[in-house]
Amino acid sequence: AVEKLDVPKDAITTDLKGKHIYPAFIDLYSDYGMPEVKRHDYTDAPKKGAYGWNQAIKSELEAQKLFLHNSQKADELRKQGFGAVLTVQKDGIVRGSGTFVNLNDTKENESVIKDKAAAFYSLNKGTSPQDYPSSLMGAVALLRQTYYDAIWYKANANKTEYNITLDAFNKLQELPSIFEGNDKYNDLRGKKIADEFKVNYIIKGGGNEYQRLYDIQAMNSKFIIPVNFPDAIDVEDPYDAEQASLADLKHWEMAPANLAMLEKNFVQFCITTSDLKDKSVFLKNIRKAIAYGLSEKTALRALTYTPANFIGVQDKVGSLKQGMLANFFISSKSIFEEDAII
Repeated sequence: AVEKLDVPKDAITTDLKGKHIYPAFIDLYSDYGMPEVKRHDYTDAPKKGAYGWNQAIKSELEAQKLFLHNSQKADELRKQGFGAVLTVQKDGIVRGSGTFVNLNDTKENESVIKDKAAAFYSLNKGTSPQDYPSSLMGAVALLRQTYYDAIWYKANANKTEYNITLDAFNKLQELPSIFEGNDKYNDLRGKKIADEFKVNYIIKGGGNEYQRLYDIQAMNSKFIIPVNFPDAIDVEDPYDAEQASLADLKHWEMAPANLAMLEKNFVQFCITTSDLKDKSVFLKNIRKAIAYGLSEKTALRALTYTPANFIGVQDKVGSLKQGMLANFFISSKSIFEEDAII
């Protein structure tokens, strides 16, 4: 097939015999290029202006307006094979819209692939200076109340008030929705909220989904799963060994099998670098997950086609075909082998 191609005059030819070409990886749960989240002063509460009453609901935030490149962090991610990320400021119960960007070194204007790519939700109130919500029950109540308020706001044509927060919340409903669970039980809570309001959440998991596998499978949801395997517990000292709980030891043993168990139970997932203190262990952890039973085929799909498909950008990234962005990397051998070099 290669012989029949017309090579453009200015093309640079490189012999890649024996090398592997992959679509660049995609991370759907990043805060790359976002400003540092700062705590607000109590004098700021509630927010002045035509906003909603609770500052944990930040539906009007738009990540594309905050996004600035960070060459050091982009480089860290590229070294692990990533070419594009969905990024948002991870603060609040409703976090507004995330933006899908290239990890390139050009101006921001040339890096945004999709300005509003997904809406983000969580049960963590973040930096809001207000007392409420002060519990998990309160966070669930506030998110549900926001849905109900927004439904009223949309349906009530005679209303006399304008509310930036509710107006923006209703616009978020047109986007794919990503809910931060971070734990098997919160994953299930997110699903209950989604069902109540007939929305589909893509659930950001916590890496312990294997502990409630049949419940997770029955959710029939799409997942974004981290590979933040716990460090080995130091049990050299008998006193330390005494403090180590069986649950912690068991999680240390089982966590790398989480992805394999999700795959075997037909749960749809993509993989994120989120929750890793050190992003440079990402590929090492993927290889570990493969050693624990995850198939290479599913691993590759979960880093390329699947995340692109989850947010509807599969026509631009995630595959190697004509008309796609040139987001790819070349490795010395199969990327899932220990000593593969990008």
